[in-house]
Amino acid sequence: MKFNLTLLFLLCLPFLSNAQGIDIPVTSKTKLNFSGMLQSQFNYSLDDDIDIKGLHHSGDEQVSHNSFSVKRARLQLNATISDRINAVILVNFGDFTGNPQNKVLENAFIKYSINDYVNFQFGQFRPQFGQEDNYPVDFVQSIDYSNQYYLFGGNSWQSFQIGASFSGKIKDIAVPIEYAIGIFNGNNRNTVDNDDGKIFPARLVFGLNKETHLGLSGGAGKNMGQKIWAYGIDLDYKKQLNEKWGIKFTSEYKQGINSQEFFNQTSPVIPVSRYAMRGIYVLPNVSYSFKNTRLKDLEFAFRYEYLDADFKQSGNARQTYIPMLSASFAEAYAIRVQLGLMMDRYQRNIPNTTEYNTNRVICQVQARF
Repeated sequence: MKFNLTLLFLLCLPFLSNAQGIDIPVTSKTKLNFSGMLQSQFNYSLDDDIDIKGLHHSGDEQVSHNSFSVKRARLQLNATISDRINAVILVNFGDFTGNPQNKVLENAFIKYSINDYVNFQFGQFRPQFGQEDNYPVDFVQSIDYSNQYYLFGGNSWQSFQIGASFSGKIKDIAVPIEYAIGIFNGNNRNTVDNDDGKIFPARLVFGLNKETHLGLSGGAGKNMGQKIWAYGIDLDYKKQLNEKWGIKFTSEYKQGINSQEFFNQTSPVIPVSRYAMRGIYVLPNVSYSFKNTRLKDLEFAFRYEYLDADFKQSGNARQTYIPMLSASFAEAYAIRVQLGLMMDRYQRNIPNTTEYNTNRVICQVQARF
């Protein structure tokens, strides 16, 4: 009963403020900030034999072709303990709609910042291993993160991992540099480590000019005695053309060992080095801003992605096309409505699996507070 009342209190706190987040002084040195984000979706499958999860059905069974869902319901607590130390906890209650095992808790870390050059982070958080690790999902220009992000996340290079990192930036030089290196369990989030193997991801970002950034990522490690590695390169360009028009272009390529696929085999006889994954995506985005209206911005984005989870063997390459229109009714995507068409095309269709050509309409409504 006590736990339920505490949880209810935490959930209600963000709604007590009209601003984004609510600051609560705890002591003379500690300050708490609560914030949250809600994403709700409507999915509609345009194919009679494909359900809303993208699963193909060859029989006559009854399946759902359209449905409402809560994709994310996040609550974040940021505790500023001193001018150098802060702690963050982020939970996603939307995970309760499916299997919440090893989910729900996303961020849970302590950060110690000495200056711009020296920062340490301990706990569960996202390693810096690609462009998509630089921003939360509520700022993604497409419907969601790329398929590449989730595949490499399942192999412990991205998404939420448990470990420690060192990061910083050098700004007062001709080409500013951001850097990060970490050590992680390599077992994904909310999971007890089951071996002594660790992964070591590292990343460099070069500010080529005010509009263009080049990122290089690489890492190596061991998983259950198997040597694994991954690397990537990404390019980000952003420019405000005038008061109304802006453009942004993001592209990324990554390749690595798919150890998740290797360990899925009952008795693997092929070495882990033969289980290789690679992918590339491009995402142009055009925005138009309004003044003195409730509608703040209109954006059009088109993401193209190629991904092969096992290209050295019998891989089944997946191509994804997502044209999307987005409307923002408050600053910084605080209120946002997105409408997109997700089209998946596989190298070969495999009946009664998710590896099948699909066409789905997705409407997503987002609120940040």
